[in-house]
Amino acid sequence: MYQRLGHSAPLFFEHIFGDSAGYLVTLTGQQARLQRPDARANELEGIRQKSFRYPDKAGRAADYLLGEAQHQRDAYVGVHLFCKPGTRKAEYAAPTVQSLWLDEDDGSYPELGPQPTAVVSSSRKRRHLYWQLTHAVSVEWAVEMNRRVAIWAGGDVGKAGLATVLRVPGTANFKRHPQVDLVAMEITHSGSWEPEVMDQAIPELSEPTTSSPKAESYDGPALELAEFLSGVDIIGEVPDGLGKKLAVVCPWLSEHTGGDRTGTYVGQRAGGGLWFYCNHEHCQGRTWAEFRRASLGDRRGRKIAIETPPQTMTRGGS
Repeated sequence: MYQRLGHSAPLFFEHIFGDSAGYLVTLTGQQARLQRPDARANELEGIRQKSFRYPDKAGRAADYLLGEAQHQRDAYVGVHLFCKPGTRKAEYAAPTVQSLWLDEDDGSYPELGPQPTAVVSSSRKRRHLYWQLTHAVSVEWAVEMNRRVAIWAGGDVGKAGLATVLRVPGTANFKRHPQVDLVAMEITHSGSWEPEVMDQAIPELSEPTTSSPKAESYDGPALELAEFLSGVDIIGEVPDGLGKKLAVVCPWLSEHTGGDRTGTYVGQRAGGGLWFYCNHEHCQGRTWAEFRRASLGDRRGRKIAIETPPQTMTRGGS
């Protein structure tokens, strides 16, 4: 029943990857409930991850994913390319992307926003939206924009980052088995968007208020941010009118959906106050003091271990 949709996967790849080159990563698995009725909803078993050189092997990747769907296996693809095969770790993501993405989840993208260039219906009520860009942008910029879009739409912010996988048009969604939803795509022909236009049209993220120190004068002891960064992987500096702000890899990376390395910040206000904030749900409410302890480790100098996520997982995608 998928043959009539199978041709859409190569078109989908071309739409989101453009003329980029790298490795396309696929991930497939079977709903555990097909074998174990008492399994958790959307728990995948027998997970397989494969890489295909893009664009050379795009057709082969599409055929493989269609074949997986015909064997009642849910099929996903990384929404950006990678620099090496056999991995979807964010650190190996290609440095640029040519589209933005949104897992709308239970939210609703505002009609007044820039129209998506492609809409993938992962079920009757769930959509993944894509915005093809006129030129490549850095992955860091894209992830920040994805977060802004997700928050504005009330979508899944956890799917805004790197290492994200979403469903492939032309396959099927077995999450609600015995109901089976075909994954379909519509190209809207709205035309590619200038990144600058997207930046201006999407509301900016508000400054974090739950974990960051207040902006008023700091009267504590003199401390330097650098003292706490020796064991931290720094992604880069981010413009901030209130002081110094750095994008870093979160000490609790193993708790992030898909091992996403983005969306975590530390900084120092102009008045001296230090702060920490992570956009991920598992880190909500964590404070500077907790970050300090995690980054410095114990007195013997050991740092917090980062664990690899298990291979049997529950997918948040629709």
